[in-house]
Amino acid sequence: MFVRSLLLTGALIAALVAFCLLGSPEARPPYIQGQNRTALFISNIEHGLSNVHIATATSLLENYPDIEVHYASFSGLGNKLARVSKFAKAKTPAAREITYHEIDGKAYFSILPLSITPPGSAGVAKFASDVQTWISPWSVEEHMSIYNRVGALIDEISPAVVVLDTLVRPAVDSVRDKNWMHAFITPQTVAENFIGDQPYGSMFWKYPALTSGFGFPVPYKNILENIYLNFRFVYAAMLTPQLNAKKAALRERGVKDPINFFNLHRPDIPWITMTTDGVSIPLDVVPVNVTCAGPILLSVAPAHEQDPGLTQWVQRSPTVLIALGSGFKYPLDYAEAMIGAVFDVLSKTDLQVLWKFDKDGDYSDDVLAPLEPFVKTGRLRLSKWLTIDIMSLLESGGIAAFVHHGGSNCFNEGLAAGVPHVVLPLWADLYNFAAIAENVGVGIWACKDTSPNWTAKGISGAILKVTDGGETGISLRQRSKSLGDKLRTGEQGRDIAAREIAKLAYVKKGQGEGP
Repeated sequence: MFVRSLLLTGALIAALVAFCLLGSPEARPPYIQGQNRTALFISNIEHGLSNVHIATATSLLENYPDIEVHYASFSGLGNKLARVSKFAKAKTPAAREITYHEIDGKAYFSILPLSITPPGSAGVAKFASDVQTWISPWSVEEHMSIYNRVGALIDEISPAVVVLDTLVRPAVDSVRDKNWMHAFITPQTVAENFIGDQPYGSMFWKYPALTSGFGFPVPYKNILENIYLNFRFVYAAMLTPQLNAKKAALRERGVKDPINFFNLHRPDIPWITMTTDGVSIPLDVVPVNVTCAGPILLSVAPAHEQDPGLTQWVQRSPTVLIALGSGFKYPLDYAEAMIGAVFDVLSKTDLQVLWKFDKDGDYSDDVLAPLEPFVKTGRLRLSKWLTIDIMSLLESGGIAAFVHHGGSNCFNEGLAAGVPHVVLPLWADLYNFAAIAENVGVGIWACKDTSPNWTAKGISGAILKVTDGGETGISLRQRSKSLGDKLRTGEQGRDIAAREIAKLAYVKKGQGEGP
């Protein structure tokens, strides 16, 4: 009886949400398409957010060299785009270079404060209070500046299609107000974007909430908490006063439907995701215009071409790669826990460690003193930034374990390379990817009982378990290799995504053509 009441509650809430948020489909004139064989990509600069777009753009250069590719983003992406253009041209001499357009404004993660939150009910209040910032961190003035710049670029380039990042909301608003043909590419899976479309209110009782870290399907004991987490998030996204005030101010300035969180997906607009069968959480209903491409990954030049010295070092001995995403810097307590873990691993094994480390806060470098002997003997390398793209590093064959934060891009890079994961989730959807890594058998959720806080023992224990000769480590490595081999032999996600964008870039005469 209790279970039936619980499911009924979830279904009723879901129906109410659907009624309030979806409404009737909006009647729109045909989307405008501009110049034939022209695509404009707009994304954030952070690797975890932009790599799916750059990977798709690179595939367009290689496989559809007659398509003119433009790319707009904030300061810091121009050199990377020039590099991938050069690599694409080496593979396909007819490939053009990407034309880069800089957008004045702050990058997404430069505005967002570091918001480390625990999984489940303990963290949902904090996450919900920050949801307006996660949805769109720019001020009204900044939003309008980006909105106007994107509008001017569309007028100047007149692309056949604009390829959007869901988290550059001013660009989404600008493109939609101009009724221009567009598509979305997202590093997230269908489970992060479309659980609200599932029948019988199953978003509440079957599918793990964004901040939960629950397995799939949601365990019986966690159903009530999962309902609460989903309802709390929906409530916050709908009724956040700060976000609603920003929307009102933008409407006054002429933006028609600003920052509409719940109307992002449209049935007539292509949506491309990094969803892999057998690895991602399966949905009962996936919208027909959604393409599940699997890993959409940027693999530029081989590792030895990017940095021969580092590649040689990585391949000298099994290496643990520690890289927690472009948006994370180490507060002192997190740095101390990782230092203790690295010391423990290097003291007990013959492994090497490559650690992408950057400080958050003004603390002394003396905190790294325990690791100095390993730096001197050449078994540890620390760097604020890696000189080789992570995917190329993973493909080099020298990485024994990949320690990351659970971002979708990192998860898919490790998955495709066949390298087992050690996941240290810190907020929101990162917990879901940590749970998936364990459920699928390709990794370990480290410090699970203390997340998001770390202990040196929790981190080193997970690394040692993945890399030793024990039953768990062997199973994780075999499962990772098997999945990686399968993904590498099939059609690559970046090529699937590029094909979908190419369909829109080739304008059919008389169908929505621009001036």
